[in-house]
Amino acid sequence: MKYLNAIALLLLLMFAVSCQNRGERKKPLLVASIHPYELILRQLAGSDFDVQSIIPASASPHSWSPKPSDLKALMEASFVLSNGMGLEESLQKSLATRPNEHVEVATLLKDVIPLIATSDHHDELHEHKHEGDDPHLWTSTFLMSRLITKLEKELSSRFPNSSLVFKQNADIMRGEMDALIEQINEERRAFSETGLVTYHNSFLYFTHEFDIEYLGWVQFSPGKEPNPKDLTELGNTIKEHKVQAVFIEPQMSKKAGELLAKEFDLKLLTLDPLGSDNRVATIAELFMDNWNSMKEAFTLK
Repeated sequence: MKYLNAIALLLLLMFAVSCQNRGERKKPLLVASIHPYELILRQLAGSDFDVQSIIPASASPHSWSPKPSDLKALMEASFVLSNGMGLEESLQKSLATRPNEHVEVATLLKDVIPLIATSDHHDELHEHKHEGDDPHLWTSTFLMSRLITKLEKELSSRFPNSSLVFKQNADIMRGEMDALIEQINEERRAFSETGLVTYHNSFLYFTHEFDIEYLGWVQFSPGKEPNPKDLTELGNTIKEHKVQAVFIEPQMSKKAGELLAKEFDLKLLTLDPLGSDNRVATIAELFMDNWNSMKEAFTLK
């Protein structure tokens, strides 16, 4: 009887150890600060990893503040990807606690950002930009195409057993980005006038890449409502260029945009730099979604 009890206890212990090991063999967690980078990591990593973002896509990274529960994934992550350039100011202290796991997009792309960030187009608009360089790196097709390759190498060095998966997925993603860029360039040639007024200056990179005339934006400082002088100057630009639409962003208050639309009889359209409505599954689809919104403004008469 004692012998049987000993065997039963041994089997119970083995079962417990087995369950514990299965729990320890859960998928590694990859965490992105914002949703566009989550889209890239999710497509690149495939089903072998869990992927999520910290800052909700419905919130502006410029003004969002984390709760303790928001930081749980960051603390559990095997890899953390942030934008850098001051975008995630509210996360800086938490990111600093994960120096081995944390990588900045701005660091990965430090050799190519200057190729477009210091262009003539950006210099003309410098006085209206954020302090320092423009942090909206994920709105550049040029930069995101290169980020895919950089991340493939970075993840392969950290998770070598999945390097083949990373390579296969990166090849697919680069093909999608090449096709996207070709399509936008082709469609762009159909428009002779492309004056654009957005809610804040999220799309400087994108407009430069596709030779779109960026006339201005409603909020010169993200999250801060424009003063009467700003609105008057923007109104003069709208009248001068016969702008037919103004864009709002889901992450921002639309009050000032609605005021402009009413004052100048403009159509109110939406650009979503972060993909807050979850309609898209890839970074290429996010670019196309916003390009389609811009085209709607260009075709208004």
